[in-house]
Amino acid sequence: MRPAEASVDMLSGRLPASDEPRWHEPPPLPRPFLHQAGDDLAPGPQISVIHFQPYPFCSTAFHEHGIALPATIARSVPKRQAEYFFGRLAARAALARLDIADAQIGIGASRQPLWPAGVVGSISHGGGYAAALALPAQQHEAAGIDIEAVVGAEMGEALLSTAISLPELSVLRQINSASTLEFLMTVVFSAKESFFKAAFPTVGYYFDFSAVTLSAFDEVRRSLTFCINQSLSPRLHASARFSVQYDLLDAHTVITHCGWRGWV
Repeated sequence: MRPAEASVDMLSGRLPASDEPRWHEPPPLPRPFLHQAGDDLAPGPQISVIHFQPYPFCSTAFHEHGIALPATIARSVPKRQAEYFFGRLAARAALARLDIADAQIGIGASRQPLWPAGVVGSISHGGGYAAALALPAQQHEAAGIDIEAVVGAEMGEALLSTAISLPELSVLRQINSASTLEFLMTVVFSAKESFFKAAFPTVGYYFDFSAVTLSAFDEVRRSLTFCINQSLSPRLHASARFSVQYDLLDAHTVITHCGWRGWV
């Protein structure tokens, strides 16, 4: 190598420009967008949604963007870390709509999100989306959301053995629908997940899918009606009914939401 091509400038001690390490800013984060639940006749809550790619993901994003990284998540695979990170990022956007800034959404003993005092909310992720809903506790008693990618035939069989009963399957088969049975089952499964998330802060324990039963599926209003089969709490008593709304984030991804201001 000729002296002029030496790898270090002896006067400055710096590498030549062509050899200097190139430091890049982290790629910009996808921006949250608002999903307006419900319809024009019965508008529902606005849900903060982020469409993200789980790969590549580096856990340094937590520090770079001021989101706490629990030890259990730090030990998990990058895909799980990405889901948790973007879920909390969506929660930050949802809280900002309530004029709450810089709040950390912790994780409880049952992996439930821990919201700031005075807030009820829910977080979900699936199908490359993360979403969060935050509402003032003075006006809302409970909130639950869920995102699910529409299942295929094999997963549909699994739902029939775990989450959807034969009477519920009968309800779905009676619907004059252009949608596939797998799509309808995905909606029911997601709706039950939304109810679980809304009810868990009151109930305080895990309960089976059999605790509630689908009684009606309205494709026009995108609404499902369920009946509670067992007493989950004094407020969520057996024979009580509740509704869950659903929508589509894209042709293959369902989002559902459930909540109440006061149990009726």
